[in-house]
Amino acid sequence: MTQIDKLLALVQAPVEIKPHLHFFYRKEEIELILSLERRKLPVDEIASCMQIPLDEAADLLESSYRRFVIDKEIEEGRVLYGAGNFYDRHGYCAMFENYHLLPRKLRRFLHEWCYSEYLKRHDYFKRVLNGEPAYDHCHNDVVLLLEELEEMIEAAPVIRLLPCDCKMIADKCGHSREVCLWFSPAMIAERTRGGELGRELTRDAALELARSWDREGLIHTGGPFDWREKGPGVVCNCCDCCCFPLRAAQELGTRGKWPYSRYVARRDPALCRHCGLCTRRCQFKAFTMEKAAVSTGSREKRKVLFKPELCWGCGLCAQTCPEKAITMVPIPDRVD
Repeated sequence: MTQIDKLLALVQAPVEIKPHLHFFYRKEEIELILSLERRKLPVDEIASCMQIPLDEAADLLESSYRRFVIDKEIEEGRVLYGAGNFYDRHGYCAMFENYHLLPRKLRRFLHEWCYSEYLKRHDYFKRVLNGEPAYDHCHNDVVLLLEELEEMIEAAPVIRLLPCDCKMIADKCGHSREVCLWFSPAMIAERTRGGELGRELTRDAALELARSWDREGLIHTGGPFDWREKGPGVVCNCCDCCCFPLRAAQELGTRGKWPYSRYVARRDPALCRHCGLCTRRCQFKAFTMEKAAVSTGSREKRKVLFKPELCWGCGLCAQTCPEKAITMVPIPDRVD
């Protein structure tokens, strides 16, 4: 086994990245990972293994940690470092580095590889098919109406905006990509390398962004489900073409249970003028245009058909209906 093959095995990376390995890992980071192998070591032992000065090792470890090349943990009062995995490194690269410079063919491969890895890492998709999911361990756990997202923003102690890794990796549409709101100081410190990644927003700026995403047709999902007791965590603003959670929910049949739907659209046929705006907003074909015509005053239009069993409860249709013919109705026993 060559040193490069050993590195790929250590970070659990696909062999397809071999010709582009130095796009993801610097020379000194490769040496660091190979020195660590599968061990977790303190900085002084790493410096000894690599035969470099202690301060040089400390700088290398800190920069490698920020780039999701290595992980660190505290064990018995000591900070230990170990090799990270390519899945996390790839996500960071897609969000914050020049990922678009990679060949399109490789990016398409990595998109499918990453989605497959995502499904392996989150087994609660399958668990919810057999019972109630363990929402404490979910992400994107609840489908939120715009007014609920606004309430979370008003209650948030801090607001940080990050790019969406799904959108950056999938690259399937023209929707906004910097659309993930982080509200929890603890989660921000843990997942954004001490709050270095992304940018902090004022409450007013976050509210304006949330409303613009809603107008754009993005679905608000996040949590935790009991955020009013625990405090808001993370909210993503999703499209079904790029968002890994929404794609997985459709493929595995977890709609309504995960992400958890608490509302369903209700249309008043007497108010509907069959303009079709709802059909362009709904990502799940709950509203569709039929071939049959219907009279609306002096005009005939194609009839809008509504299938409530396909509704995910996101509220985008109600937000856009000019006649206010659509309202969001709570599902019994699902709304606080």
